Amino acid sequence: MYESYYQLSGRPFNHAPNSESFFAGDYVRDSLSQLVRIVTRGEGVALVAGATGTGKSSVCQLLLEHFHFSHQVIYFQHGLFSSRHAFLESVALALGLSHTRNSEAQNRAAIGRHLFDLDEHPRSLLLIIDDAHQLSADVLEECHQLTNLVYSGAARVHLVLAGTLKLEDSLAHPALASLNQRVVHRCYLSALSAMETRALISDCLVKAGGVMSELLTPDALRKIYEYTEGVPRVVVQLVDRAMLLGMKREQPMLDSFDIELAWADLQQLPEPKSSQELAQVAAPASSSIEFGLLSD
Repeated sequence: MYESYYQLSGRPFNHAPNSESFFAGDYVRDSLSQLVRIVTRGEGVALVAGATGTGKSSVCQLLLEHFHFSHQVIYFQHGLFSSRHAFLESVALALGLSHTRNSEAQNRAAIGRHLFDLDEHPRSLLLIIDDAHQLSADVLEECHQLTNLVYSGAARVHLVLAGTLKLEDSLAHPALASLNQRVVHRCYLSALSAMETRALISDCLVKAGGVMSELLTPDALRKIYEYTEGVPRVVVQLVDRAMLLGMKREQPMLDSFDIELAWADLQQLPEPKSSQELAQVAAPASSSIEFGLLSD
């Protein structure tokens, strides 16, 4: 890999959701603080919404790491459950309650007994579901029923749903009005500004022992934002590919052409021409016209 070539202590740009490389602006940091408070105090349901690639899975990872020791945490990385039964069975299995196929009612009862047994399981349950816009109305209603589990006035289940903005459309359905009313906070993630994009790249490089100004020219940074439009996942993919190709081409400093090459490689586009190749155009034809001798 390119780490040794660019004298880095580790890989700065990881394609998998990674809480360590997650960049949060002021609004998102404040929103994350509210998410932590809501779960800690059991205030209600929280949503994390945003377009693809804006960092929803990284936020889920952050919550998982933060509450790992204080709560029982179940993290589903998708919302593809075929039925209420499949969802409840997955929850029961995650809690270590079921080793044989139980009915829907048996799983629901087993989960309740587990959560109300405070002597054996004093920690409440934090249920995090990523790609929750894929959840059916029935499964969302089952999530609502889980949040109704209360012991001595304290909620035993805290719910965080992360998904695209389609999730809000699902919750707006009249049948889910009660669940929608329990939503006390919405954390909206969006693409980064040009300044935030540079900050993300710099932050990732600094954590790996690098310096952005020593690896990327200002033109390269402008080109990165032009191509990615500030979508964090695409920024990470593009810079990672640019550094990989830069190592192969023995380019210690990446300029806009290196970014163009990386973007073409990612998008499977024809390789762009370098400035030298563009300069080597055919000489223009002579503007003079030679005529032969006129004869009768």
